[in-house]
Amino acid sequence: MPPRRPRTPWSRRRWVTVIGITLLIIALVAGWFALVAPRPPAAPATEVVKVTRSNEATSVSVSGVIAPQRQANVSFAVAGTVESVAVKVGESVKEGQTLASVDDRDLRNAVALAQAQLDAARAQVKTIRNASSSSSAQVTAAQAQVTSAQASLDQAQSRVRDATLTAPLTGVVATVSVEVGDQVSGGGSINTSALSGATTGGRLGGLSGLGAAGGAAGLPTGSLGASSASSGAQFVILVPDAWQLDATVGTADIAALKAGQAAIVTPKGTDTHVSGTVDSVGIVASGSAGQAATFPVTIKVNDASSRLFAGSSADAVVTTETVQDVTTLPGRAISYDGNTAHVRVPDGSALGRQVTVTTGRQFGDRTEIVSGLAVGDDVLTPVVTAVSAPPANPFARPSSTASSSPSARR
Repeated sequence: MPPRRPRTPWSRRRWVTVIGITLLIIALVAGWFALVAPRPPAAPATEVVKVTRSNEATSVSVSGVIAPQRQANVSFAVAGTVESVAVKVGESVKEGQTLASVDDRDLRNAVALAQAQLDAARAQVKTIRNASSSSSAQVTAAQAQVTSAQASLDQAQSRVRDATLTAPLTGVVATVSVEVGDQVSGGGSINTSALSGATTGGRLGGLSGLGAAGGAAGLPTGSLGASSASSGAQFVILVPDAWQLDATVGTADIAALKAGQAAIVTPKGTDTHVSGTVDSVGIVASGSAGQAATFPVTIKVNDASSRLFAGSSADAVVTTETVQDVTTLPGRAISYDGNTAHVRVPDGSALGRQVTVTTGRQFGDRTEIVSGLAVGDDVLTPVVTAVSAPPANPFARPSSTASSSPSARR
């Protein structure tokens, strides 16, 4: 029998290699399972808040357009050629100040003719009265001619006065739509409007960028332009220190609004907040077919010195009710299962103990607690985490232009 060959060192190294590779494969598989295996959800971050008692208010939000409380739409009542325009947009005017005039030569000729006809009628009355054969009927008829001629003269003189257009109130010129040499057809009128009891058609329907106070208050006047379709007036004059918000509200909120309620008005795109008072609430809805109905609401701005702009959009928050000593919690502390409300109170565990509560009215971000908790009780509330923008890439190419449109929200 041949002798047995001894095991060589090379065979031992091969076994070591195999075992090492096997252990590496096992480690890789275990790591892969650790990555893809589902992890138990982390407990949400919470903070403890207390049930409090305080005075709360309910409110309704509305949106609309800033408009002047008083304005006048003025147009020539007589036809003619515009001879002069004495004012510009943004200029302050006083009541009775001349705005413009038309060529009144024909009108003055009409006055002279009417005066001559009156003189002739008076002479005729005198002749009839001096005639011995005249009757009382003849005298009465002649006197009627005098009355008619006097009325014609008064009308002709009035038309001469109408050839000069004057300001019916003290304010700022918002629009001027005539120039020297223009032909006006006449038939115009002077319509003034106020916040309460405004004449129909008197309010300027849509102003575009009217400066709040014009030149007199030191505000920019270059943007004092009104939509020509708003009223058709040749001159629009507004009172610059008295404003209102012409707003609308939906069906769900109309019942809560009434005259006299306090409001805070905020023009969009600004951080300006001015106080106001609800002046009127309409009860006739408007809206096209298929659209939600809206109701008109007028809010009088109480701050006479604020820099507002007619035609600019604005929001308002109207306080509809103030409630004394109401028990509340932040709304985010309450969860709902159907119509049942729950909160969680601390009990030493991460999620706390669930307690059923009865909720009531909503006051902004707080909710009334009717039952289930007492003032001073601790409640677990999810922490509100602010989401921040990712850091800028330092290697990114800078943009050639940048724009922003900040907005102020209450």
